[in-house]
Amino acid sequence: MSSSFRGWMYGSMLVLAGGCAGGGALRLSEATPEAIPALEAERAQNPADTRVLARLGVAYFRAQQYDSARAVLDSAWARDPQNGLAAVYLGMTAEAQGDFPVARQAYERYLTVSRSRDLRGTARSRLALLGRRQLEFEARQALAAEATLIQTPPEPNTVAVMPFAYTGTNEDVRPLTRGFAQLVITDLAHSRQVTVLERERMQAMLDEMQLTEQGRATPESAVRSGRLLRAARVVQGSLVDIGDNLNATAAVVDVATAVVPTPAQASDQLSRLFDLEKQLVMQIFEGLGIQLTDAEREAVNQRPTQNLQAFLAYSRGLEAGDRGDFQNAAQFFSQAARLDPSFQAAQQGQQQSTDLQAASQQTVADVDVQAAQEERVESGAGPTTETRQDALTNAMNSVNPPSGAVNPQTGTNDPPAPKDTQAESGGVDRIGPSLGRFILVIVRP
Repeated sequence: MSSSFRGWMYGSMLVLAGGCAGGGALRLSEATPEAIPALEAERAQNPADTRVLARLGVAYFRAQQYDSARAVLDSAWARDPQNGLAAVYLGMTAEAQGDFPVARQAYERYLTVSRSRDLRGTARSRLALLGRRQLEFEARQALAAEATLIQTPPEPNTVAVMPFAYTGTNEDVRPLTRGFAQLVITDLAHSRQVTVLERERMQAMLDEMQLTEQGRATPESAVRSGRLLRAARVVQGSLVDIGDNLNATAAVVDVATAVVPTPAQASDQLSRLFDLEKQLVMQIFEGLGIQLTDAEREAVNQRPTQNLQAFLAYSRGLEAGDRGDFQNAAQFFSQAARLDPSFQAAQQGQQQSTDLQAASQQTVADVDVQAAQEERVESGAGPTTETRQDALTNAMNSVNPPSGAVNPQTGTNDPPAPKDTQAESGGVDRIGPSLGRFILVIVRP
């Protein structure tokens, strides 16, 4: 054995020894609630060891001791910003505590250091669900503090848009209550003179207030929801389906005074839905006292899609998502994107709904499995069973290529070399020039 080969072999054995010892690993299997006393003792001896801190933090998390988990995982992450697993469990701990900003920061940080495709997907889906839960949490907090918020002045130049009420019998048109409101929100946001609250924030508040569609269509509900959201004004509108025509009205309710001015009105054929919405939103701007710049007016006049059927499917996706039916929401958004591949909002809705569906069905045990896979990568513990089997198969094929395999020397499908009977009778493998191969497969335990 040559000295260079011995050196390479020795280096490989050192790698194997490191992987077996697991000194650089988080060792999630050891991070159990029962192991907390031992891990606490280990931390006392090695207070700066981020691996010990992370193990202890995961153990606390699994024991639902979230305050303790938060403290040690924070410390582990601060000392080692590349510790992706500490970031993941810190995110889940912060979620359990209702600290959504910290959870978001942890998941976003994990995405920058992750080596696991599956766990990256989990972090993205957790972020999507996190945004929804944060809005629900804030709505509950606002309702709990309603008596105080009534006395608090709203944020100036802040506008919220309620879902439009619908009157008619066409179930294909009814979902426009969400889609039409989203059009108005998007267009109002083109002005720098107002801050427009996202549609999901208003929907979370209405859900928490437990208002039906009929209950939402009153000036009192507009004023109340505006105060809870600290919006200065609330746009409250309705859609009336009359045959092939659609009538739209919208009133800008002043939250502080509860004054309801004469509503803006527009009417057109359903096939000209986007033209109708532009007419209405320009009147809303007038009601808000906003003079648009040429650039803002041009932006407002843009259409998200020219395909009415695509927009109706998109509206159905919004409706399904609002009721928590993420699977159907993704299907409706996908349908909208197929009808108009340039419809970016539909594509974004499909991805978000897919993430929400995945996150809503996920358990902590699922994350544990993915984290254990990531741990193997980070610790250099070696490939999975499937990967090792593939390596063995490839090695055997290199020594004894299957019939029809490509010859690596010629790049052709050369047939196997015929037996050399003369060489065999002489006690040697073959007479003449030959190319020898030595395949060494190292499988880490």
